[in-house]
Amino acid sequence: MFNKIQRKLTIQYAFFFLLFVVLLMAALYISISAIMQQQQVQELEQFFGKERYHLEKDDEDEDDVHDHNKDDQITDGMKIEYDANRSNFYYVFSKNNELVHGDESFYGLYKDVAQLMMHAKDEDPQTVEWKDQDLLLIKYDSPHSHNGSYMIIGQSVTKQHHLLERMMYAFIALTLIGTLCIAFLSHYLAGKAMVPIKKSFERQRKFVSDASHELRTPLSVFYSSLEVLENDDENEFGAFGQEVLTDLKNETQHMETLLEGLLFLARFDQNKLKTKKEDIELSKLVNSITKSFERTLPDSIQLKTQIADGIKFIGDETSIRELLYILLENATKFTEKGSIRVSLTSINNYIKLIVEDTGIGITQRDLPHVFDRFYQATKNRQKKGTGLGLSIAQAIVSHHQGHISVESEFGQGTKFIVSLPILKKD
Repeated sequence: MFNKIQRKLTIQYAFFFLLFVVLLMAALYISISAIMQQQQVQELEQFFGKERYHLEKDDEDEDDVHDHNKDDQITDGMKIEYDANRSNFYYVFSKNNELVHGDESFYGLYKDVAQLMMHAKDEDPQTVEWKDQDLLLIKYDSPHSHNGSYMIIGQSVTKQHHLLERMMYAFIALTLIGTLCIAFLSHYLAGKAMVPIKKSFERQRKFVSDASHELRTPLSVFYSSLEVLENDDENEFGAFGQEVLTDLKNETQHMETLLEGLLFLARFDQNKLKTKKEDIELSKLVNSITKSFERTLPDSIQLKTQIADGIKFIGDETSIRELLYILLENATKFTEKGSIRVSLTSINNYIKLIVEDTGIGITQRDLPHVFDRFYQATKNRQKKGTGLGLSIAQAIVSHHQGHISVESEFGQGTKFIVSLPILKKD
C-alpha cells in the first residue's frame, strides 16, 4: 500500500514539474523568438530608412522610362548587384512584377522573391524558406510612384533559426534530465515523509490485531455464561430478565462477529493470512451455497441462478464460501422485495462471479466508499451490520489475486462483480 502511494506521489510530483518546466520553456522560447524577430524587423526598417532616397530615385527613373518609351521592357534596363557579404538586400519591382533594380546577397533570389511575396501585405514581415535559407522579407509600396511599383527588402535569418533550434533541443534535454532528477528526488522524499506514517499505521494495525485477539477469550466466556443463565431452570429473572439475557446474547454475538472481522483484516494487512490452496469445484460449490441460502429467503425475494458447469478454481474454499455468503447476505439485507441473481462464468483465463439484486441501491455519493471499513451508507444505517463485510470480501478477492467492483443506481439495485484469475497449483 505504501509503495503504491509513494509511486503515485512520485508520478504526480514529476508530472507537475514537467508541466511547469514545459510551460516555462515554451514561454521562454516564444519570447526569445519574438524578441529576435522584432530586432530583425527593426534592422530592416532602419535599412529601408537609410536607403529610401536611393530606392525612390530608382523608382522615379523607372517612371521616366515608361513615360518616354512605354513599349520598352523593364527587364532590358534591369540592374542587379550581387554581394554575398551584404547583410541586407532589396529589390524594386514594377506593377507587373518585373524587376527594375536590386542589390542581392543570394545569387538568383531575384527570380523567386516576387513569387514568395505575392500575397504579402504592405509592411507585413514574412519569414519564408528559399532553398536552404530562411529569409525575413518586408514588402513596401512605393509612396511616390504612380505606376504601382513596389520594393522588397530582406535579410537572412538562417543563423538565428538554427540558434533557436539548438536552444529548443537544449531545453528538451534539460527538461528530461531535470524530470528524471526530480522523479528520483521525489521518490526519496516521499519515502522519507511516509516513515512516521508507516510507524503509526503499523502500531495501529498491531493494536487492532492484539486487541481483537485478546478480547476473543473474555467475550467467549461472557457468551457462555449468558447461555448458562438463559438455560438455567432455576433462574429467577422472570420474563423481563430473560429478555435482557437474550439481548445481551445477541449483542455479544454481534461483538464476536466484529472481532473476527477485525482479526481477519488485521492478518490480511500484515500478510499473515493463512489460507489453503486447494482444488475447488467452484460450480458445485456455488450451486450448493445458493440452494442452501435460498431456503432462508423470505417469500418476497426470488433467487435466480445462472451457473456454468465444470468451472474449477484453485484457492481457499472456506474463504470463497465466506465471500459468497457476504455478497448474498448483503443483497438480502437491502432487498425487501424483488430478486437476487447469481451468475458464474469462465471467460478466457478469468472466472467471473456476479451477485445482482433489485434492492434499494446505493447513492452515487456512497458508491466510492462501499468497501471502506466500518462505512455504512447514510440511508442504510437502520440495517444492522458491522460495516466490515464488504471490506472482508475485498480482502478475500485481493488475497486470491482477483478484483471486485460494484455498479449501482439508487432505487434500481446493485451489482457486485468478482473476477478471479484461473491460477495454477504450485
